[in-house]
Amino acid sequence: MADKHHGPGIVTLLVYLIGAASLTGGLSGWVHASGAYAWLTELNAPTWTPAYSILNIIGLFVPAFAVIALWIVQHSGRDGTRLWGSLLVLIWLAGMVSQIIAFFSLRDVATGFVIALGLWAYAMLASYLVSRSSRAAGVLLWLPLAWHTFLVILGFELMRLNTGATWGGGL
Repeated sequence: MADKHHGPGIVTLLVYLIGAASLTGGLSGWVHASGAYAWLTELNAPTWTPAYSILNIIGLFVPAFAVIALWIVQHSGRDGTRLWGSLLVLIWLAGMVSQIIAFFSLRDVATGFVIALGLWAYAMLASYLVSRSSRAAGVLLWLPLAWHTFLVILGFELMRLNTGATWGGGL
């Protein structure tokens, strides 16, 4: 019996990757052109903050891992779980884009932190559920999750240093 083809092929993966690269590159260009990058560099940042150029480069590549995970779920996810696994990854990708737009549009570190924390909680749940559809896709989402964890910690420190906020009211 011949194997049934279960989803998009390699051309679709390439289209996904080109789309993700175009979107992240466009967002990066918007951040720089809108003056948001200048605003970011004026914020008080923790001493352990990597150079913003490094953060930008990593941020350009991290969505590619989520896009590859999306393709894997669509291509080899368990029957009956491909659709919801794909939707979970797509919502995560949309959340990443929305977080960037909200943070740099509002230029409010406290709101940016809250949004990042909410997306992080969603990412934890989504990565677990996606791994139930495709273990390989779930493992591939660990890098975006680790990156997002770092951004939540950085976001908290940016909020603390620039608004005087503390966790737990000064504990």
